Amino acid sequence: MTTQAEYTELYQKRLAMIEDNPQYTVLASMNQPMTDGDERVTQYIVYTDIKRDDQKRKTASIFVYTPYKNVDKYGHSKADYQSQLLFELNIWDHAVHITVLETLGSESRLAFFDYQNLGLAQLAVTALLNLIKKYDVQEVDGNISSFDRDKFEKITHIFDKFGFTVTTMDAEHGIGKIFKAVQSD
Repeated sequence: MTTQAEYTELYQKRLAMIEDNPQYTVLASMNQPMTDGDERVTQYIVYTDIKRDDQKRKTASIFVYTPYKNVDKYGHSKADYQSQLLFELNIWDHAVHITVLETLGSESRLAFFDYQNLGLAQLAVTALLNLIKKYDVQEVDGNISSFDRDKFEKITHIFDKFGFTVTTMDAEHGIGKIFKAVQSD
């Protein structure tokens, strides 16, 4: 059984590694080890690989890492991140297209623990909405594909929660579209 001290050590190592890598920028973090009964991860790092430049289009990701249930028998992290939001930024059109919102789950052949229902995808969407303010993004869109059909209701709930309009194209196969107009401050 993993102790809180081990989780904290993994968290600190991963945070230092991300901060030392010029490819990444930390967007949010919290280092409060989970206690029994917690429904959301309270020890996490949200980071991105996007860098501002003059490219018209840029593909990037927002990653969410937690040490929770992420310890191998040697005390190392099993995965570098448990949730990923892949998006394309078009700075000239002031738009973002979400390509993938994925949280490792028991269905994934890469997963060793079901990271669903811990708030990781919500952390990624929150970070994206905060990040796009810096890029003067005026709209965000994306697709929900048949790859997500088993989790279609859960995914639509997450986007609904953040004010996206969700249009169901084919509920049986889990296909839909999302859209959000972003208000300037």
